[in-house]
Amino acid sequence: MTQSWAEQLVARVAGEVRRLRGKEHSALSAAKLSDRTVDIGFGISRSVVADLETGRKKSIDVAELLVLAAALGVSPAQLLYPDLPKGPVEILPGLEQESHEALRWFSGEAGLMKPSPDWTEADTEESAGVWVREQFDPRNDRVGITREWLQSLQTMRRARVQLRNGLSKSESAEHIETMQMAYEDARRRSEDLFHKMTELGMAVGDELDG
Repeated sequence: MTQSWAEQLVARVAGEVRRLRGKEHSALSAAKLSDRTVDIGFGISRSVVADLETGRKKSIDVAELLVLAAALGVSPAQLLYPDLPKGPVEILPGLEQESHEALRWFSGEAGLMKPSPDWTEADTEESAGVWVREQFDPRNDRVGITREWLQSLQTMRRARVQLRNGLSKSESAEHIETMQMAYEDARRRSEDLFHKMTELGMAVGDELDG
């Protein structure tokens, strides 16, 4: 099963590469695509592109995936999950879901949805078919906390601009106080996340506001 799943993954990438360089999109020949990969700094030959698209190439490494995506002007995730948003995809061997769920997992936005063995029918004690979303391990999840930090920075900066605008326009004291509180809350949140990332040994740089 695992080998079949792996081959299907490569076939999805191949199909999307072929589609993206087709006449309805970039009308890009295999040779031109190869030239683009050379320009990027990791050349993928025309024959390798052809072997991928015809199914002769049975595997694809991470470097090839990244460079092909860059050469075609799309996210690597699109090559892996081309049938967005609702097309079915076997995310892992035996685990089929809609493509948008695969994208959320791959990008670190949300854990996988999996059937839970903890839910059973009362009368038969058989599985009730309830699916639950797994959570990423907070001790190891650097993607989630980074996303949360970036969002807090955006909120803080937006609140700071609104506060400055309010001060320049001589808004009411009550309105200024509300904006000040919003800014301080966002600043504290970003600082808390910064210090948490530091404790986790993450590469946070030197400045709290990025």
